[in-house]
Amino acid sequence: MYFEFSSALILLCVLPVLFWIMKRGEQRTAMMAAIYKGKPPHKHYYRARYVLTGLFFGSMVMVAARPYIESGKSSDVLFLVDVSRSMEARHTCGDMTFLDRAKDIMRDVLIAVPEARFGIFAFDRFAFPITHLTRDRSYLNEVINEGVHIGLTFQATRTELANALGVIARKKTRLPQIYGNVTNLILLSDGHIGGDYTRGLGEPLQLLHDAGIKVLTVGVGNPGETPIMNMDRDQCTNEFIEMDGKVVNIPLRDDILKHIASETNGQFFSEGDKDSLIRLLREGLAQADPKASIQADKHRSDISQVFMLIGTLSLLALLVLGSGLKPVQKFLA
Repeated sequence: MYFEFSSALILLCVLPVLFWIMKRGEQRTAMMAAIYKGKPPHKHYYRARYVLTGLFFGSMVMVAARPYIESGKSSDVLFLVDVSRSMEARHTCGDMTFLDRAKDIMRDVLIAVPEARFGIFAFDRFAFPITHLTRDRSYLNEVINEGVHIGLTFQATRTELANALGVIARKKTRLPQIYGNVTNLILLSDGHIGGDYTRGLGEPLQLLHDAGIKVLTVGVGNPGETPIMNMDRDQCTNEFIEMDGKVVNIPLRDDILKHIASETNGQFFSEGDKDSLIRLLREGLAQADPKASIQADKHRSDISQVFMLIGTLSLLALLVLGSGLKPVQKFLA
């Protein structure tokens, strides 16, 4: 069982306070009964009140937390998004950065493939997970909007793509209980790395191939080269970043991205061909689970109504308990 608003569960901390108040009332009732020579309610009456109050309050908290269950796994998909400084490239301050364009692709894929679980990894100098695998689209979109940005690590100017691919491969082999169902990795990057990429990428690509992960690469960038605009306190300054007196320009290295895809039996997609990427993912999921594409919403079922029923019945029982009906009092005596 999972919760869409798990922060609501903190309200359960109020329950001990509520029981303490009820206990104080029980003691006061016993004291008044002793003073006026009356007969206090039977101990079973108070026990029933505690149980029913706990069920009612706990059920309402669970409803607020929006519990749901997931079933019918088909496949897990990981996003690997480049957050190095090169992804800040654009021609003018009015243009979207490469990273903003990559985020749009991620959002579109999440909407178009509701039956799959997704997780997000980011990389520049290091590679690290920033979400767990989940079908919770509101959570994933919040992370994309607020948690994916340039400078997640200190040296965002370095793009260690080979290291990032190796991290993903090792995650699957070393943590099969978490990543064992991952078959597709969506890499969103401009592919801008230096050196002999065929040799540098050789080992991690072999690891991915051995782990059964296909890399679907998405080239995010412009034809030719794109400069990086200087930022000052998150504001674009209309000035280009320079190094040794020359403007830093970022090329779209689709040759590197195509090499990565081909070596892992994956496929390369241009930025404007996201429909083909979505179609490939849907076809792959349908092969893994033929029922997945028929009714995607069955993979996630809201079970709030169960707790709503429990809470309603508990409240009715509390009302009957406090009504003073003789059959109820005789039963609890």
